Amino acid sequence: MRFNLFVAQRSGLSRRKADALIQEGKVKLNGKVVITPFLQVADSDTVEFEGETLKAQKKIYIIFNKPKGVTTTLSDKFAEKTVLDCLPPEFKGVFPVGRLDKDSKGLLILTNDGDFCHRLTHPKFEVEKEYLADVMGNVTADDCRKALHGIEDEGDILKVKRIKLLKNENGASVCAVTVCEGKKRHIRRIFRALGHMVCDLKRVRIGALMLSKMKAGEYMDVGFTTVSKALKKFNPVKKRY
Repeated sequence: MRFNLFVAQRSGLSRRKADALIQEGKVKLNGKVVITPFLQVADSDTVEFEGETLKAQKKIYIIFNKPKGVTTTLSDKFAEKTVLDCLPPEFKGVFPVGRLDKDSKGLLILTNDGDFCHRLTHPKFEVEKEYLADVMGNVTADDCRKALHGIEDEGDILKVKRIKLLKNENGASVCAVTVCEGKKRHIRRIFRALGHMVCDLKRVRIGALMLSKMKAGEYMDVGFTTVSKALKKFNPVKKRY
């Protein structure tokens, strides 16, 4: 975990504030002042701030059905509402795992467990994220092949791991799309490059963890056993639609 995130989590401060304190030489790592916020540290390292050791917090795991219009960030002075605004004060210190843009909705995990976050978000672990995308226009089999093979957009190669056309009528389509990486507005950019605008995007699965029947804006404080499903492989053969 990065040094600044480690300090932020264990002190309850924002990451920006943690950055400033580290760069000002006010935080010690294993007895020495370290002014590099992005240095990698482990849970076994000793971090001191204002003469006190920052102790590990109780691990918290929250699943949240993010509604449209909520920004997935810890703090943003320009955001009307952030995910932390949707949670009570006792969950201070948690952070969102991965991205889900403001205009998208659905399954989001928040935690204060940096190792768990790393396992879910690093591309090498290939954790699947599945979305339902409502798009304008009739998506074709050729569109699906192009999305699977990869599309160049703004210097990035964007691709999906799996795509299934669920509905195609009245000039609109619904697709189930699975990705293992999450570049900024990844799925929206793919469909845009194919000539389709995404009208609605909902994340329904992370790994083997499915979005529950929670209403938009609702959350559940669950244990590691529940969210660990997100680390398990999912069987795509099972019919769900």
